Amino acid sequence: MESSAGTASENGVKMRYENIKKSPNDKRVYKGLILNNDMKVLLTSDSTTDRSAVGLYVNVGFMSDPAELPGLAHLCERMLVHGTEKYPNENEYTSYLSQHGGAWDAATELDYTTYLFNIIPDKLEGALDRFSQFFLKPLFTESMMDLEINAINSEHERNIAKDCRRAEQLGRSSADPQHPYSKFGTGNRETLDVNPKKNGINVRNELLKFHGTWYSANIMTLCVLGKAF
Repeated sequence: MESSAGTASENGVKMRYENIKKSPNDKRVYKGLILNNDMKVLLTSDSTTDRSAVGLYVNVGFMSDPAELPGLAHLCERMLVHGTEKYPNENEYTSYLSQHGGAWDAATELDYTTYLFNIIPDKLEGALDRFSQFFLKPLFTESMMDLEINAINSEHERNIAKDCRRAEQLGRSSADPQHPYSKFGTGNRETLDVNPKKNGINVRNELLKFHGTWYSANIMTLCVLGKAF
């Protein structure tokens, strides 16, 4: 893999990586970038694809939750799809994807969070614009927060009956309680609504603080598959 230095004038690119090693049977074209904000980017061109796809990895998960707000990282992940300053409609992102043959997903893990979507290729630019706003100016509206906390609580109640989840919780409960691995990752209504109200904690303010602290380009990696770059 060869690299070449970029400059700020080159569309915000600090470093480019060309001639990326790949299988001889792989006809796709790959380009690696490090942007001026230190985000790592992999662009994949496939002129035959009928589906564009995007994945973004953020190197923060529920181990970074504040001790008094278990599940905050999970709530942040779920809230980002519900409106931004540029696209305030709470269903803008999901509707745009569904209208153009797309789908989306996201997941919060111990020390990372992932966001994924796919869409027909000629609508990739519009989807990326909507997607990028999650990491710039999310709204975190109170009405949607109540909805998502209820959804998180329902998810938690379903998980209680799953053996794999019980095994995970057994491992965490036997860990050092001072270690972040022991944290309750998904959260529920008690940790994200009932207890914060009792303790005078404004959850929306904490979401904004968490997003502002951890959703930083230098710990993000973006992969984009499209017809041409």
